[in-house]
Amino acid sequence: MATIAEQKLQQAAEYLRQENIDLWLIFASEESDPAVSLLTGLKTVGKTFFLLTKEGMRYALCTTIDSLESKNSGLFDEVLTYPQEPAEKLNELVDRINPNRIILNYSEEDNLCDGLTTGRYRYLARILSRYADRFESSETILQKIRAHKTSEELAAIRKAVEITEEIYQSVFDRLRPGLTEYEIGQMFVDGMTKYGVVAAASKDLAMPIVMKEKIAHRDPGSAVLEPGDFLIMDFGVDYMGYCSDIARTAYFLKPGETDAPERFRYIFDSQQAAVDAAFAMLKPGVYGWEVDAAARQTLLDAGLPEITHATGHQVGRQEHDGGTMLAPKWPRYGKGPYGIVEKDMVVTLEPTVLQSDGDYSCLCEDDVLVTENGAEFISHRQKHLILVHW
Repeated sequence: MATIAEQKLQQAAEYLRQENIDLWLIFASEESDPAVSLLTGLKTVGKTFFLLTKEGMRYALCTTIDSLESKNSGLFDEVLTYPQEPAEKLNELVDRINPNRIILNYSEEDNLCDGLTTGRYRYLARILSRYADRFESSETILQKIRAHKTSEELAAIRKAVEITEEIYQSVFDRLRPGLTEYEIGQMFVDGMTKYGVVAAASKDLAMPIVMKEKIAHRDPGSAVLEPGDFLIMDFGVDYMGYCSDIARTAYFLKPGETDAPERFRYIFDSQQAAVDAAFAMLKPGVYGWEVDAAARQTLLDAGLPEITHATGHQVGRQEHDGGTMLAPKWPRYGKGPYGIVEKDMVVTLEPTVLQSDGDYSCLCEDDVLVTENGAEFISHRQKHLILVHW
């Protein structure tokens, strides 16, 4: 992952120059801050400080026992160590940089930009007391770095998507009436084991969402799939630290049926029209809420319930990767809907038809790359209901 780390650190220096920020100080231990893995690919144990400047200089300050990984990475211009307490060495290093503006990883809105706890913020303010009035949030820059995927990051995401689709196909080939949600979930676990990957949502071999009823974020249960049932599956993998997020909808044919009922086909086609509307709107320069509104209105015009969640979110190191969201202007989404769509973002499109009155629900989710003038599907979009035969 060194190539990705080098690309991300180059991005960091560029954004620091653009914003005229002198120093980015990242303080972490025991992998407490997700920005460390994003920017360096390294793991932290003891108190570790990474310092990045707008001139492109990179420093690491860590315990002697932790220093070798930083040195071996080749990412830093200088790796310094401290024997017991880092305050003196850290002050010497910050004095050498002499920054007017210092950004730290705290955020009121975005958990992926909030890697610095309150206690550790206070610790920095105490040991760097002469600089504490210069502290600012890194949220804007960190969101950009998460969002703008480099060539190596895109290659990893594409591979995650490829593996996900291959696992899905192996599950489709074995679907039949009589299986439980849990048994289908185990098929995905078997697929992850085969390919040596883990689930994007949990970073382990946990089962994905598999449900014929009680549609929600939940584990698969003991419900048995019978003819006439629909099935929603929501699944992604983590490949080399990068994620996919894909959902599919299937219908279990009744004896004598050759297609899903007309009502279900109408719902599926309407959901696809909502995907089309969002995809047509998705391009650099638009607000996230504008993409969401296009999909949301399409379903409402079709006489279907309003989407109960965002039309899409970013994908990257996490399955839900923060920052700009393709979401309505609801308070629960904070500033996400007001973010700007930008080139090299990877997002999902998942305008869902969710119904609880015995009618059909439908979720098709695909991963999409924002390009210079529009967007392209990374995953192979589901264009037809998956039909399960006897």
